[in-house]
Amino acid sequence: QMSRLKKILVPMDGSPPALRALRHVARNRMPGLPIEVLLLNVQPGVLPSRFVTRAMIAEHQAVNGEDALKKARQLLVSLKLPGECYLRSGDVATTIVDFARESGCDEIVLGARGLGKLAGALLGSVTSKVLHLSRVPVTVVK
Repeated sequence: QMSRLKKILVPMDGSPPALRALRHVARNRMPGLPIEVLLLNVQPGVLPSRFVTRAMIAEHQAVNGEDALKKARQLLVSLKLPGECYLRSGDVATTIVDFARESGCDEIVLGARGLGKLAGALLGSVTSKVLHLSRVPVTVVK
């Protein structure tokens, strides 16, 4: 029988742990099980001000997002994984979980550290918020 395509969301910020999460997906894929990898970069939301226009914010987010996705896109090709790249902005954890639900993802695989430029407690909070909010299994890769 044809097994259903399994969609795996890998949030991507270009950091080594995020790339390790992608390698983990490649290493642990079941032979014969079709998968699709969705690489998602979430740029933190920024409010426009007198000095910063929406267009400036959008451009900044696009440049940062593309930068974060570049290595991942190359890795996807070298690992021979079928996948797509997506860019969103907003609260990082909520955006990851909402995207997973809207895209019909079966699993979220994320790097243990490096879900943002801010080190320390904040990283843990993104991971734990995703774990708390997600309705699909979450794998945290060290």
